[in-house]
Amino acid sequence: MLFQEHHATNKQKRIQLSMVVLLLVSLFFSAIPVKAAEGDGYSAQEGQDLYQKLKTGKRLQGEKTYEAPEQPTVYLTFDDGPSKLTGQVLDILEKEDVKATFFALGEQSQAHPELVKRIVQDGHTLGNHSYNHVYKELYSDFQTFWDQIQRSEDVFAGIADVRPQLVRAPGGTYTNFDAYYYYLMDQAGYTVVDWNVDSGDSKRSRVPVNEIWQTIKESPLEHEINILFHDGSGHESTVEVLPQVIAYYKKLGYAFAPLTTQVKPKQFPVGKSKWSRNMSLVHFQELLKETQLYASAHPLMPDNNPNDAINLLVHQTKVATEETAQILSKQSTVPLQVHVVDGSSFTLEPTEYQLRANRIELPLRFLIEKLGGKVEWQENRKTANAHYGVYDVEYDLSARSIRLYSLGNSVATYSLADMNLQNGKIIVPLRKTIDLIGGRITNSVIEPDKREVSMAFRQFYMFRENNSLLKNSLFALGG
Repeated sequence: MLFQEHHATNKQKRIQLSMVVLLLVSLFFSAIPVKAAEGDGYSAQEGQDLYQKLKTGKRLQGEKTYEAPEQPTVYLTFDDGPSKLTGQVLDILEKEDVKATFFALGEQSQAHPELVKRIVQDGHTLGNHSYNHVYKELYSDFQTFWDQIQRSEDVFAGIADVRPQLVRAPGGTYTNFDAYYYYLMDQAGYTVVDWNVDSGDSKRSRVPVNEIWQTIKESPLEHEINILFHDGSGHESTVEVLPQVIAYYKKLGYAFAPLTTQVKPKQFPVGKSKWSRNMSLVHFQELLKETQLYASAHPLMPDNNPNDAINLLVHQTKVATEETAQILSKQSTVPLQVHVVDGSSFTLEPTEYQLRANRIELPLRFLIEKLGGKVEWQENRKTANAHYGVYDVEYDLSARSIRLYSLGNSVATYSLADMNLQNGKIIVPLRKTIDLIGGRITNSVIEPDKREVSMAFRQFYMFRENNSLLKNSLFALGG
């Protein structure tokens, strides 16, 4: 009897202990917030700290690596389509051999599925611009914004089997996004893109062509320019001015490219929200879990389109073949005279340079040594180091990248650099190379029977400025 009572008591204690353990385990896991994508999970206190930091408006984002184009580049972007005008935009881009980015609306895409297919098939980037563009819905709560992005994404996937990773917020992020919006989109794996040049084509209805053109011409020239246009209904002026805009930037030496996740996005700072909305800790954790589950279910691919790499390779091969044929059929027969501002000059014989679409290309070593610099080739690394003045430029053929140094300090890295190997020589574009080593082309004449280029370098300008200051000082002293 005593044994049975003792056994029953022990059994009861074990049951009670098990219940306590289960309760403690349950409490422990309920206290842990949703696991973050970039770490092993937050403690309860860390989760609250994250929430509080975002609540103060402090934007939190992880480190990302982007590729800077070697050549100054324009990214043409079109919002609010597709519409009946989008086909005309695509025709112009095809004629000019220019790739662009279309931030499309899900609602409009359902009405024009053939245009969405053509955007993708023509090699442009398709971006997500929400479903219906209604501000008061999109910015009432992140859940609504998220649901619209997901709805549009399903539309794009159904039409063209593409899930865009690039997102542009209707109206831009400034005063519309808060720190929570940015953080949650980052956690989901999206790249949010604003712009740094507004064409002004949507300031009001039917903006005149001349007004858009003047806005473009007065915009600052940066190394990377992201231009906001619209291809929605009512933007006929945009279609009309587009060829003029493309010609303008081409003449300035800019290349054109579609946006990708490897391009550093233009993003506005977080401003005071003009929308009245609240974010509780519980709601934030629910949204964080939802966005991170999405990221887990949709691992990042090159722009979420496995065909992009193949299409790009095919396009590049086609362009390279056409350009090579053009070079061989129009081989230069005129010497090129090169004049440097300090008084030196040299001549390139017709076989020592080539002209491609009015762009002069020549061997790197020949150019640098003619200017008084030197080039060292490292066979084991397949790199060439060009040294001129305070500049060192490393050309990496294997990685197709250029690393620029000034006084031994790293200045910039350019990916997908413009260079190629011909007959054991690294061929580079003259203008870009001169820019890299602190100079600029001051004048050029490319005519059937005459070819001349003039250039100057920073040390000349510094000498001229210092000389001017010296003269002024002597004058002030009566010298």
